[in-house]
Amino acid sequence: MTMIAGIGIDLIETSRIRDTLDKFGDRFFRRVFTPKEVDYCKSMKFPDRHLAARFAAKEAVGKCFGTGIGGGLGWKDIEITHSELGEPLVELHGGGLELAQRLGIREVRVSLSHTESYGCAVAVAEK
Repeated sequence: MTMIAGIGIDLIETSRIRDTLDKFGDRFFRRVFTPKEVDYCKSMKFPDRHLAARFAAKEAVGKCFGTGIGGGLGWKDIEITHSELGEPLVELHGGGLELAQRLGIREVRVSLSHTESYGCAVAVAEK
């Protein structure tokens, strides 16, 4: 039987991501996103929208765990990939994987959305 261990949601203005990219460039990419995430987003027509949705997803996962980003859960401990059909998937690494195991979380599901102005995500952690 699956039990919900946590729910998280986040919304971010796409302009914040665009402004941060303009100001910090690759430093921002390297700090927040994995190479796989960057490659995927850069391959899209509007990379900033996809980056905003992934940024929101990482924040939503942090809220799911009840910790937020920081301390034992880093930006790159959460990676947003996708299935062959395009379904967004959460892959946990390092501190994210350790925290999930400690909390008894066996899977984190995520839903992403974006517009020209906003990126958003909802995450659900399952025990």
